[in-house]
Amino acid sequence: MSRRRTLYALLLALVCVASRAVVAQDTTLAPVKWSITTTATANDRFDLELTAQIDSGWHLYSTEKIEGGPSPTRITIVPDEGFELAGEIDSPASHSAYDPNFQVATEFYDGSVTFTIPVRAVNVPAANRIHVQVRYQTCTPTLCLPPKLIVLEASLSGSKIKSAQSAAAAVDNPIRETVTTGSLVPNFNFTDFDGQTRQFSDFRGRVVLLDFWASWCSPCLADIPQLQLLYRKYRQQGFEIVGMDSETLGQKEIDPEFAKDAQANPRQIVSARGVTWTQATSETSVPIAIRTFGIENLPAKILIDRSGKVVARIKQVSELDELLPKLLTSQP
Repeated sequence: MSRRRTLYALLLALVCVASRAVVAQDTTLAPVKWSITTTATANDRFDLELTAQIDSGWHLYSTEKIEGGPSPTRITIVPDEGFELAGEIDSPASHSAYDPNFQVATEFYDGSVTFTIPVRAVNVPAANRIHVQVRYQTCTPTLCLPPKLIVLEASLSGSKIKSAQSAAAAVDNPIRETVTTGSLVPNFNFTDFDGQTRQFSDFRGRVVLLDFWASWCSPCLADIPQLQLLYRKYRQQGFEIVGMDSETLGQKEIDPEFAKDAQANPRQIVSARGVTWTQATSETSVPIAIRTFGIENLPAKILIDRSGKVVARIKQVSELDELLPKLLTSQP
């Protein structure tokens, strides 16, 4: 019997029953529930049907990347298991509308959506299972969750399917020395968007706002116009903003596609919205966010006086109009 026939026979034996696997979701806030069904087709190929059940009031962004918009849904086959994509993933027609979170028209799904993934075997699989990786972002009209990475596992034999969640390995919590209000901020290095190595001490003697933000954080983007007004109003008096790109905050595993987007998206936002203050790259700002300031959620803004001490963690940009005049008239 030829190798191709052997492979085909094995696949038919494995994919003999349509099977379903549901990934367990976080118990905190999980507006999208995923499931996967495996069905046999002809020759050495089969289809995976990946379904997202989206809670009312939420929407899931489509696979189309929108410049200046949210993270698109990305679906890939986990490599080195003997399988690969056999063609284009079939994505249903999506809705298109102006998105107040990102201030652009975006494409999205609500309710329920099923993606059909054509798969073929390139080697005799080492195990009777296949893993599909999904990175996605979901929002309401007023709230966006950060991009999330999950891995679904589907068995190719029988009807009983194992549940699986993200395959990302658990990461030990880094040692944190969180700087609190009144504490002196330790000097730190960062790389700016031009590739230059900078130091926080370069800004000593000025009142500095560290703005931790990301392109997927809609409140962060909403703050930009107010920050621009304050920057123009107070810069000549000694006020400086340092943008701390936190695109990868909370991401335990970074796939190549997301890494590419994580570099491009913040730069597109800065360019499109005319942001002129210094920006630190995600690679250098995320460790500072976690280890120095204990930041886990965005937006996060740290106001620092001329002597380098933390004045406050800013919740609303409007607070700055009250604090800055006093800080800018005081001496370190």
